[in-house]
Amino acid sequence: MIDFNSFPNMETKNLILRRMSSNDAKDLFEMRKDPRMNEYTDMRLEKNIYETRAYIDRMNEGIDDNKWIIWAIEHKQSHKVIGTVCIWNINEEQKSGELGYGIIPDYQGQGLMKESLLSVIEYGFNIMNLEEILAYTEENNLKSINLLEKCNFVEINRVQEEGYFSSKVYNMVVYRLENHK
Repeated sequence: MIDFNSFPNMETKNLILRRMSSNDAKDLFEMRKDPRMNEYTDMRLEKNIYETRAYIDRMNEGIDDNKWIIWAIEHKQSHKVIGTVCIWNINEEQKSGELGYGIIPDYQGQGLMKESLLSVIEYGFNIMNLEEILAYTEENNLKSINLLEKCNFVEINRVQEEGYFSSKVYNMVVYRLENHK
């Protein structure tokens, strides 16, 4: 498996994808406390910046342990961290990983997450040598569904997931993108 300790920064037309640092806590807290980010996910809203710093530390520990890779999405023009994108649930035997992503609602609908996903997908297939990347999204999250389909993901299943932080049941659509080397 790949060693994430030499972290792969990536750049797109409008974005820099890089490792999160404690300097990003203010921007990430703005995202992680926003109730709009919780509409389709079982994310617990953070109450203070200390919880966000703990989140950054946990994510970086997972990178150091090669459990996952997560990038901060920095907007080049504003120099603000506007979201995150990751590959996690990595299965070395099946050569698969799961995509996770989120972007501040004020930056949605501008094609920025698609820019991020295309770079991360390329990294997953060409550097990590994954054969497939999965993505789960709630069936009512039409923006996420449209985004995945624009990135050529294909629906393969539907599952119900019970929330960890809430008692809500989420109807998830499972998407897959295969590496066609």
